[in-house]
Amino acid sequence: MRRLIVAVVVALACAVRTGAAQGPDGAALYKQHCKSCHGAKGIPPANMRTVFPELKTLADSGKFAAIPLDTIEAVLRKGKGHMRSFQGTLKPEEMAAVAKYVKTL
Repeated sequence: MRRLIVAVVVALACAVRTGAAQGPDGAALYKQHCKSCHGAKGIPPANMRTVFPELKTLADSGKFAAIPLDTIEAVLRKGKGHMRSFQGTLKPEEMAAVAKYVKTL
């Protein structure tokens, strides 16, 4: 019985460590911070296009395929145009996760 308990504790410790190593969830962070303006699938809703006509369609794979991750991260960090900076909102590793997610849209 004691060996079983030790095995379960070791397995749980490994599972917790593995989960932490995965890093931030870019999709969840995008949904929380970006979806309202850029849309769930990277296509801004009509009401946001009316307010911000220059709002980027992130689902334009031809355009975003050529943009390096660090450029997307820089826009998240510094902001651009009407887009505010996420410097005080997201950690650098969270911005990196969002940038990677944006590349998948």
